[in-house]
Amino acid sequence: MSELQLGLLAIGAGVIASVFFYNKWQERQYRRKADSGLAPSREDVLLREGGPPDRVEPVLGPLDTEPTDRVALAAHASIPVLSDHVDLVVPIEMAEEVSGGEVLQAVAEIFQYRSRFAQWEGFDETTQSWGALRPDQEYSMMRAGLQLSDRRGAASVEEIAAFGAAVEKTAAALGALATVPDAESAAARAAELDRFCSDVDIRVAVHVVTGQTPFPDDQMREFADIAGFEFDSEEGSFRRRDGTGRILCTLERSKSPSDQTGGAGAAAAPGLTLELDVPRSANEDFDQFRYLAEQLARRIGGRIVDDNGQALGPAAFDAIRDRIRNVHRNMEVRGIDPAGGLALRLFS
Repeated sequence: MSELQLGLLAIGAGVIASVFFYNKWQERQYRRKADSGLAPSREDVLLREGGPPDRVEPVLGPLDTEPTDRVALAAHASIPVLSDHVDLVVPIEMAEEVSGGEVLQAVAEIFQYRSRFAQWEGFDETTQSWGALRPDQEYSMMRAGLQLSDRRGAASVEEIAAFGAAVEKTAAALGALATVPDAESAAARAAELDRFCSDVDIRVAVHVVTGQTPFPDDQMREFADIAGFEFDSEEGSFRRRDGTGRILCTLERSKSPSDQTGGAGAAAAPGLTLELDVPRSANEDFDQFRYLAEQLARRIGGRIVDDNGQALGPAAFDAIRDRIRNVHRNMEVRGIDPAGGLALRLFS
């Protein structure tokens, strides 16, 4: 057989191998798209038959879960999973299976991106789900994701382009193919997501004021202990958490006008402030927040007011609850569960 014939055979074999690899890649692409299209739709809790549940008075007292248990639960609950709702997701196809350990090593050595939250995940064929890479598991499909917005604002074209370049470089080192979306289109998505987040990023603060100036520290700490708050030395406020470690609301000394401008006399603020971070709270958290404010007012003989010093009665609290429900409904329509993993990532 001549050298020309041998060369033609080699070229033909290479073409066949390339076509085979491309077909396998396309097959996995179509399968993943089909799987994602079968995801269950979310239920609109505000349109559920029978309407929203009646208010149930929470019990004022320490949380049942021990702090060490809460830390463990919080660590488990905070494991993020990439989502098309809030992340730019880059699919990565392997020519052959590779271990999670090899990928993690390549990511540690090559993937130099620190601007925003970014994560690599692998597809588990057994559970048919995406998740964090496990060193002892083999993967034929992976993906990398960049969070498009947080409380700092939207990811820029430059940040997205740098992320895409880092993913492509890391994938190439693994002999993989990364399909990076257009940076400008992704930046437009990020800006639109950031506008939505700005619309629903609301905090509710109520103040319990008395005629005492300054408000006694011992009374504040006594109530915080009874109500299950823990002091956060870094933030300088008390925080009440649920069983998973998620912050339900915060308690701190009210800020006087001089405190807002950095002047003297901040310690003379005659009351306490309870604050609820709406997108990071669950639907039922407001009832507990309201109950805590009412109990605090009764305990110290104070009254509940807004930022302008106007008294807050039952009608005002009901109006606030309706506003929160509307915010939560808008989040759910967007695919972001209030107090869920995506919300905790976005509003941080």
